[in-house]
Amino acid sequence: MRLKSFLLVFLLLACSSPENKNRELPLSSEELSVQGCVEESCAEVKITWPLVSEDKVGGKINQVILTNLTAYFRQDSVFADLQSAAEDFVNSYVDFKNDFPDASGDWNVELTVEKSYESDSLISFKISEFNFSGGAHPNSSINFLTFDKFNGELMTEEDFILDKKVLLDKTEKAFREYHQVPDSISLSEDGQFFLPEGEFFLPNAIGFEDGDLKLIYIPYEIGPYSLGYTTLGFDLNELEGVVKK
Repeated sequence: MRLKSFLLVFLLLACSSPENKNRELPLSSEELSVQGCVEESCAEVKITWPLVSEDKVGGKINQVILTNLTAYFRQDSVFADLQSAAEDFVNSYVDFKNDFPDASGDWNVELTVEKSYESDSLISFKISEFNFSGGAHPNSSINFLTFDKFNGELMTEEDFILDKKVLLDKTEKAFREYHQVPDSISLSEDGQFFLPEGEFFLPNAIGFEDGDLKLIYIPYEIGPYSLGYTTLGFDLNELEGVVKK
């Protein structure tokens, strides 16, 4: 009985030790590059992403990252893997150039995933995307994926935002300062923003980076392409009780 009690105490102390709490998930880096050309015109896909090497937690995280990367390609197709998605993009360009040999411009997709933050309880990754497949200008986006470190589950906004109203108020204030909109004018009256039903909203890209909570409105999300990105950041020390850290 005493032996069982001793083992239980030992395990509890091991789980709560500083070394365990501060443990970082081991990461390695993966790269994928696919290119196809018709004469001197080319299409190219470049992707860089991390792999978590721990089996149980890492398997879940890795699968979610790969699924999200694949989603940046055609939505009307189901691809077996990321390689197939990249090859489909390149092959589509080759077919396009064969049908329209006088069309100018190369096509490309660049996707980069990097760890942006890690605490005792969660880990956040930032996805940066750039693509061009014809048109007036290239497109780009930023997004975050945040995971529970203990079970590898992807965290939703509701999982790590503890007080959405407070965060929304802080974000609107910072948004106004960023775009120099005085408090005497509503954002809908200002006229340069896309606001469904005139209501301010949090962006899709919310994640952790370098000790801050980052909120990023990408082009077309809350304004025209010419508005560009609106990147707002709050020190996590200022968000006690507002977000999980």
